[in-house]
Amino acid sequence: MSTTALIDTHCHLDFEVFDNDRPLVLQRASDNNINTIVIPGTEKIYWERIKKLCAQYESLHACYGLHPYWINSHEKKDLQHLNAYIESNHPIAIGECGLDFRPHQADKKTQQYFFEAELDIAESKQLPVVIHSVKATETVIKTIKQYTKLSGMIHSYSGSYEQALQLIELDFFISVGGSTTYYNAKRIQAIIKKIPLDRLLVETDAPDQPDQLNKGKRNEPAYLINTVKKISQLKQIPVAKIAQQTTINAKHLFRL
Repeated sequence: MSTTALIDTHCHLDFEVFDNDRPLVLQRASDNNINTIVIPGTEKIYWERIKKLCAQYESLHACYGLHPYWINSHEKKDLQHLNAYIESNHPIAIGECGLDFRPHQADKKTQQYFFEAELDIAESKQLPVVIHSVKATETVIKTIKQYTKLSGMIHSYSGSYEQALQLIELDFFISVGGSTTYYNAKRIQAIIKKIPLDRLLVETDAPDQPDQLNKGKRNEPAYLINTVKKISQLKQIPVAKIAQQTTINAKHLFRL
């Protein structure tokens, strides 16, 4: 149990897997002093679901975007809808957007088109972006460099330390979650040790990416404390200090 407030900067609490016990999930989060949760958007059909949830619970904060994983279900006109939806609904960020270059994912050119269009919207609306980047960090960096007024987070970071430094230089935060707690996650653990604490964010990516202690279970915000404890151990900095600084970072980025 953390005595310092924590912010889960990336949690898909709108997903149907939480429909049967969402109030209990939120209560367990609150019991662990997690009273601010950021919900990224994935597809246009679910923006309304996120909007309603955030209206119902003051601890939840909305982002709207078009996730690269579902690129084949997006249409180009969805970008106009996104622009209009943001105008009238005032999210705290644009996203989840980005690039996913795993095999069998959608055409890279199509992904790039949507990614750049969402960055255009973010810059014009002066909103931070929540970026999904899998096997695409170099391309993400090159793309971000085309924009002079962007800030945001790279969620569930999987790039190198050198790439992390480039992203930090571009005013981005590096966000990590439960996957960093696994015994074999040596690469990301080595990166966490070196990344400045004032550029780190913590997330669950629930219901996905549970930590080592909850392997095989549905992930949820209450488990965030396990990631914070792991960072504390890696950096040799007290848990309370990790919690305090990552919360300050999230409040700064999302203007909470």
